[in-house]
Amino acid sequence: MNKLLIMTLSISILLEALGGNSAGALTLRSWNSANQRGGDLFNDGNGALLYGAFRSSILERSHTILPGVSTLTEANLADVDIFFHGTSSTILTPTESTVLRNFVKTGGFVIVESDSNRSEQNSANSVLESLGLGSRYTGVVGGVNSPTGGMFKNIVSPTTVGALGDLRGQTFGTSLATDIESMVTDITPTGGTLIGTNGSIRSMVEFQPFADGGQVLAVGDPYGFNLFQSSDNSLFNHNNQKAYINFIESKQSEISVPEASMLLGLLTLGTCAVGNKLNKK
Repeated sequence: MNKLLIMTLSISILLEALGGNSAGALTLRSWNSANQRGGDLFNDGNGALLYGAFRSSILERSHTILPGVSTLTEANLADVDIFFHGTSSTILTPTESTVLRNFVKTGGFVIVESDSNRSEQNSANSVLESLGLGSRYTGVVGGVNSPTGGMFKNIVSPTTVGALGDLRGQTFGTSLATDIESMVTDITPTGGTLIGTNGSIRSMVEFQPFADGGQVLAVGDPYGFNLFQSSDNSLFNHNNQKAYINFIESKQSEISVPEASMLLGLLTLGTCAVGNKLNKK
């Protein structure tokens, strides 16, 4: 009977460990206030550009958010799973381009946003160019300012189908900032997967630059602006946050517990053996 009790406790402990979120917890980092128009979006975003609700949701889901950085180095991307490049006019240096390329090549995920401000498009393009994707933000503008202005394509992708649901065919909020040009950025989907549009504008594209590497979510009219704060915002749509979290948490599928299946198999065999022994008594 003691053997059965030990086996039962062992299984309970293992299942509790496997069921917890710690094994799949992720670490995110973004630019700091000096390098990002909205500030350090995960910590001290400025006014209407704040990503406060988004930050809270990420932390509630047991992920870690590190302080923003002013430069990309191997050290400040070490142990980071997702790098968030928000609306920035920073052009990557050759050294930073190499760092980001190696980050994605070894499995890192990147979210890159740009509004219609040309300097931000150039910055976002420097990110994509560092990954061998070319200048995908073309400067073409259009679309609408609406809580339902965006539409997800009927395509299965890390963003459209994930931890927070199936968003295919659903809407997302689009926002036009008043302090810049009043239209959104177009992204050329060549070499990527078009997953979201704002009217006729291709506003959301996923890339996988390296066959065995990480993923990139490129967004025009950063649909994070004003949209992650609360339902009180006139442009708020829950699907914006769901899409970002779907993409972010798709990274978890790459994080595994190596011996989990083997241990479960051994425990199952052990339980059966103990059970058979008890049945024979």
